[in-house]
Amino acid sequence: MMNRVKGGAFAGLGFGPGRGRGLGALAVVALLSVMARAQDADPGAQVAATADPPSQVARISMLSGNVSVEPASVDQFSAAEANYPLTTGDRIYADVGADAELETGELAVRLGPLADLTVTALTDTLSQLGLAGGSVHLRSYSLDPNRTVELDTPNVAVTVLQPGDVRVDVDAQSDATTVTMISGSVQIDGNGFQQVLSPGQRVKLSGSDTVAAQWLNPVGPDGLDQFASTRDADYENGLQSAGQYMNGDTIGAEDLSASGDWESDSDDGPVWYPTGVAVGWAPYSCGHWAWVAPWGWTWVECEAWGFAPFHYGRWVHRGPRWGWIPGPPVVRPIYSPGLVVFVGGRDGVTAWFPLGPRETYVPWYHASPLYLNRVNVSNIYSRNTVQVRSVYNQRVTNVYGNATVENHVYVNREIATVAVPQASFAAGKRVAGAEVHLTPEELAGAPVLPHPLVTPQRSMVVSAPARAVPVRASRPMLESREDTAVKPVIKTPSPARSVERMENAPAPVERAAPEVRPAEEPVPAAAPRVLFNRAVPPAPRPSFDSQQKAIESTDPGRPLSPQQLENLRQNQPAGKPQEAEKPHPAPRAAPAPRSAPPPAAAKKH
Repeated sequence: MMNRVKGGAFAGLGFGPGRGRGLGALAVVALLSVMARAQDADPGAQVAATADPPSQVARISMLSGNVSVEPASVDQFSAAEANYPLTTGDRIYADVGADAELETGELAVRLGPLADLTVTALTDTLSQLGLAGGSVHLRSYSLDPNRTVELDTPNVAVTVLQPGDVRVDVDAQSDATTVTMISGSVQIDGNGFQQVLSPGQRVKLSGSDTVAAQWLNPVGPDGLDQFASTRDADYENGLQSAGQYMNGDTIGAEDLSASGDWESDSDDGPVWYPTGVAVGWAPYSCGHWAWVAPWGWTWVECEAWGFAPFHYGRWVHRGPRWGWIPGPPVVRPIYSPGLVVFVGGRDGVTAWFPLGPRETYVPWYHASPLYLNRVNVSNIYSRNTVQVRSVYNQRVTNVYGNATVENHVYVNREIATVAVPQASFAAGKRVAGAEVHLTPEELAGAPVLPHPLVTPQRSMVVSAPARAVPVRASRPMLESREDTAVKPVIKTPSPARSVERMENAPAPVERAAPEVRPAEEPVPAAAPRVLFNRAVPPAPRPSFDSQQKAIESTDPGRPLSPQQLENLRQNQPAGKPQEAEKPHPAPRAAPAPRSAPPPAAAKKH
């Protein structure tokens, strides 16, 4: 049940002094002055931009059948769910008869049956995937010149040179890799082998010490090809409609037009109103919280369209409806794990509400001034494109300051606060069935918190039991983590003989259905599959158990800083956070029940 109490106690710092306007000059000067003094007082308190969280994730945008996920920080699979974000080190598996799709905004990865895929790296300069078995379509819609897109298999690395669609099949028994180029171009690297593929070419690569190539004829589409084609059409149609209102790199943008209506607003620009939601629905009330490092607390929405509106932009309440406002389309939006403010209810309760128009997001994880500026300015609508770009590139000063102070009035606080028992929150349980009601007095007096004051439980990372896991249970490992593994990318086209051979190939034939082998016993963990790689990914993430202990001992509820994570990797104590935090307000006790009023005296007649 939503708390809907009129009046307010706090105000959020808006991006500008008036509705629909930019940050005023006086406000900028004041903020710059405050932040300059803060930097002089504590020059070592800030996090370097190189240690910032990545600007995007890989959303599970679609799944059918039994699909499982193994987060990077645990060695255990759990059932996958739509809208769950994957990041560096996470692994996903599609069982027999299952399909799944990952989306990063500029990339889509479509998994077919028996696909065992690892998100080896997902940073602002590297999107690296590892395919240990099965088949995927790697679809790139655009290609950032500063980002490498690579897919590694047991014997080759496939690097995208031009945006397009490439299918990669890995035989889990022989480790042979088949690459089919549909559009765009890729470079294939292996031991003793390097080749650029163009549309229409198909090659089978065998061996690992020395890779042997066998050119193949094209074949007709199978179920995975049809799935990829359908999802491609859905993406193109959805983005064509939503793209006129928002930046096309917004993950999940393509889902919105089919699930709501767009309207223009003189103050807030384009506003999207979801259709089909229940009466009394409010943002961040249908779903649950998960723990995804390095962001920590991460919202997972239950609606199929529920990704973009919960990780970008702001929410506004107009009459009986809730509307979502995307950020300015002129800059690439920065992903957030949940654009909310946490507040302290009574003791044993965790509560939150969505940020409204022009209200500042203050991350509960460690971040640099550059990140703080970008995650706000890219998600707060403004028509002043010059100002947006200027703030987006401000690296030294946090233009927004620290907005979470107790004299700000947040517009959604009194009408959309959701509260659940602290134990349910820390366990990652769904809001439905767990929500508690806060009285008007509790809501008005609840202090704003820098983050939930509770340590995440393992069930936030490993939730529902997996229904299917790969035969080879141990995680794949890379052939090399040394810089010498990186080889130059060929810029010349592939040899003419290869193209000529494909042009003279016989007519396509139907692709044979993949052989379904009987279930086998899992291969011992001591025998991981080794993948060939060019790019070098970040260091592995420390285990969740070690992170949990460190969080509990240093600052319950606050994600570890980059230096603390590095200390854990080196088997050292986590140490203190890089940035100091103000003392947390004490939780409030539940109000005592009011005594019943005395009975009214009987009237005399």
